[in-house]
Parts: sequence; C-alpha cells; structure tokens
Amino acid sequence: MSKMKIWVLTSLSKPLLVWCRQRLSSLSNVNEIQLVVPSATESLESICAELQLNPLYGEDSFVSMPGVHRIRCQELTLILIRSTSIEKSLSELDQAPDVVLAEDISTLKVLRHLLGDKTALFVQKTLSSVPPYLEQVGESYRLRQRKAKENLLRKKTDKVLIVGGGLAGAMVAYELSQRGREVVLVDAGCVPGSGASALFAGLIHPHWQASDSPLFQLTRVGFEAMVKCLKAFPDTFISTGVMDAASSSDEFKRWQEAWDAQQPIAMPESFAKLLDRATASQRTGLPLSQGGWFYEQAGLVYAGRLVRGLLQRSGATVLSHVKVRLERDDGYWVAINEHHQAVASAPACVVCSAMGSAEVLGLEPFHFGLHPLYGRISLLRDTDLPTLKCALTGDGYVAKTSDGFCAVGATYEAGGGPQISAWKAHEHNLQTFNKLMGDRPEVLVAGFYEGIRAVPLDRMPLAGRAMTASELQNLSFKGVPELKAIPRADQLWMCAGFGSRGLTWGLSCAQVVVADICAEPSPLVASLATKLDPARFLPKLLTKRS
Repeated sequence: MSKMKIWVLTSLSKPLLVWCRQRLSSLSNVNEIQLVVPSATESLESICAELQLNPLYGEDSFVSMPGVHRIRCQELTLILIRSTSIEKSLSELDQAPDVVLAEDISTLKVLRHLLGDKTALFVQKTLSSVPPYLEQVGESYRLRQRKAKENLLRKKTDKVLIVGGGLAGAMVAYELSQRGREVVLVDAGCVPGSGASALFAGLIHPHWQASDSPLFQLTRVGFEAMVKCLKAFPDTFISTGVMDAASSSDEFKRWQEAWDAQQPIAMPESFAKLLDRATASQRTGLPLSQGGWFYEQAGLVYAGRLVRGLLQRSGATVLSHVKVRLERDDGYWVAINEHHQAVASAPACVVCSAMGSAEVLGLEPFHFGLHPLYGRISLLRDTDLPTLKCALTGDGYVAKTSDGFCAVGATYEAGGGPQISAWKAHEHNLQTFNKLMGDRPEVLVAGFYEGIRAVPLDRMPLAGRAMTASELQNLSFKGVPELKAIPRADQLWMCAGFGSRGLTWGLSCAQVVVADICAEPSPLVASLATKLDPARFLPKLLTKRS
C-alpha cells in the first residue's frame, strides 16, 4: 500500500479527515501520494490544518476559485477540486484512483463511476451489507465487475517522442522531464520556437467573461499554472501586471455590477481587481477612456526565451530542421523524414506541430477544426510611450519592455498570409489607441512582427488523445456518435491549436496531456477537459460521411 499513488477523499467530515491523516502518517513513502480532495466552500487553511499538511510558499494564490488546484506540500501533493458542492467536485474526476477513503457507503453513488479495477475502497464505518457490485479484499473493497474498456493509462512509458518544438512542444517536454521521462523532440523549423512562438514578448492574463465559460475557466487555470512555472524562469517574465480596459462606459458598468455581485465567481484581489478610470490610468501610465480589470500577477513573457529555457531544462534530445510524418512499428511511434528515413522513435508520442499537426498524423486540418489565422503586430520606436507602466489590453493590446520592444496590435486575417495592405494593417493596430484612450499618442510605426496562429473553430485548444488516418478508415456510425466512440491510436496524444492565447493556457494543455501519459489526475475538471478533446469535431464529420 505504501506504493499507491492517487488517493481520493469523498467528504470533508472531521472523522474522515482524521482517519485519512492517520493512514497517511503510517506510510513511509508519503511524498509519493497525490491526495485528491473535493471542496465547495472550505478553505485550504482549514483542510490543511485537519490533515496536518504544510503547503509550500506561493502555492495557494487562487485556490478559492472553482477548478482544479495543485498544491505542493512538504508531505505530499494536494489536489483540490473546487465546485458548487462536494458531489459536483467528485463527478468532475475522470481518473481511477488507487485508494478511495469514504466515511460510509452513501457517497458511492457518485463515486462508482470512478472505481477502477485496481481501486481499493476503504470505508470508515463498518458495512452492514456489501453492495453486489463490490467484493471485500482484506480490509478494503473492490469492484466485482471489472471495467471492460482498455486502460491505456497504465502502460509504463519512460521515453516520449514529441513532434514540434514551439511553445506546445517545449511545455510538454518540460512537464515530462519533471516526471522523469526521457524526451526526444523533432522540429521542422531551423531552430525550436521559430514559428508563432518566436514572438519577442507576449501577454499572459486571464480573459474575464460575464459567465464562467470554458474559455474563462481555461485561461484561469492556465494563468495559475504559468504564474507558478515562471518562478523557475524569472529571466523570461516581466511581472508588471496587465490592465484589461473596458471598451465603453456601458461595458464598465456591467463589469462593476458583476464585481459587486461576485459574478460569475468571487475573485480574490490577488487574481483580479476592478479599477475606475482614474486609478486605471494612473496604474497604466496612459490616460484611458475607461477603467478595467487589473491582473496584478500577469505580465509579459519573452516567448522565444521561454521555449529555449523549457527545452534546456527538460534535457530533451532536439533534432531541428526535420519535417516528419508518423508511422507505427512494433509498438513504437517512428518519425519518418522526407527521405523516408527513421530519425527518432519512442513508445509514446505527442504531436505539437500547430497547423502541421494534421499532416503529421496523415489527416487534414478540418479533422481537428483547425484553420490558420495570420496576424501582424505593429512595432513602434523604443522611445514611444515613455510613460507606459504595464501591458494594456482590451480592444487590441499595447506592450513595452525596458529593452526596446514596443508594440501595438494585432490583426486577425483569415488564412496563412496577408489579406490587407501593410498600411491598413498598421492603421488597424493604431486604432487600438483610439479605442482604449480616445486619442492617438505621438508614435511612429517601424515595422511588423508577423505570424500564423493555428486556431480551432471553437477557439479552444486541442489537448488529449489523438488518432491517425488508420483509426478513421472505413469508420461510420448511424446518427451522431458519442465522442468516446471515436477510436484513438495507442499511446498517441496531441497538444496544439493554441491560437493567440498559448502563453496563458498552453501550460495547462501540456499538463493535461502529460497527466494522461503518466496516469495522474488531470489539472482540469472532466467537463472542461472534454472541451479540449482533439476528436471533438469528428462526430459531425463522420455523420456526414456515413
């Protein structure tokens, strides 16, 4: 039992917490445990006090908000799943744990879907009768009927092949290395991060919305993950904060009403606070037309430098300037170059090639809802905007760094190249000042940064198990199939389609994939993880085909 990894608590009753603490204290390898705790309103402090856990410094900034929060403690890793109720939190779990601790049998109604064929259920109160679907094994209970579906998660994978060396590939490589996995990375570019990830400096910040939409949920959890990660890469982060300014007085009024009502969620001020026009202008250093949300822990990230830092820290073997496709051979994924030569292989593979991901898998971009979105950012003189104190976003964005980067943008042009003239692109970007400030300051455009974003149709990224042309060949359904009915290739994942928010939510996408590879609890609630499924556009496509 000391080797067991994932434990789940089913309630926060004090007797169960004490019982859990006692069982944990008897283990010699307690630091290997990931303890999943469902919560509604209980504070992290009270939970840790009952379990006698000591969170490491800076691990608890955002844990009062809904979602999955990973808190490293001196004793173990605590995974807090916060929702409207404990039952709802438990229903959002999508990982069969090694151990479940329950006070009594009543909680099994919501837990039964979680119990895997190796899950040991410990019930604090003696059962007067054992349900027919359980059997007693020693002091624990296990499912009598084993799950019929193949469990790919439990295959041990020590080496992983990554195709794509931009932000997604670098983040996946780093997360795998943190779990002791060997990584070999193949990239078509001349150097890693030579595509859209070559942006000199980009924003990270949550994207507040009036409803707790999947977009807001993902940028929230992604932002939390990045804030923690960037502490290990301080030379890549400019922590000046980000001001998200309202576009009109009516919009600011709606924001104020939401803030006062704590809608869609209550946000701690360390995460976001709403500033009036005068305060926002003072904080930004520019005379804004409206107030807005200020994200104190947000800022600018040197994207290319972060890619290089992540890859260096991962220890990955990197092969650059090699365009490949994938083949499956004797249990290995093999990267085949344009000369039909095998250049790298591993039992598991993650495709992180942005718009090129579909081609690597032998499919078309429409299978993943992907389309290219060309963008241009206008570069200004390094002497422009001398009073700007922090990055500014809203209808467009404005950024300035101390080492000369000064930019405003950006355009969103459908396709893989320019759709409007250079003059119109600059004018579009400079209109940002008119919208945010009501007036255009004295600036001079000096050029463009340009890149192609890979954007799915629903604007949400792709992160999860993938498929190749082989899985879809001759596949047909009567009616629209369920997403889980779409076959997936063995030991193959995808992490792509970050759009223009890769710096904010990319790391969480990488963590979703790596958690799946390493059989860990997902960093996302199950309902949100489903929104990222790379196969989510296929049911309708397959229905049309059949």
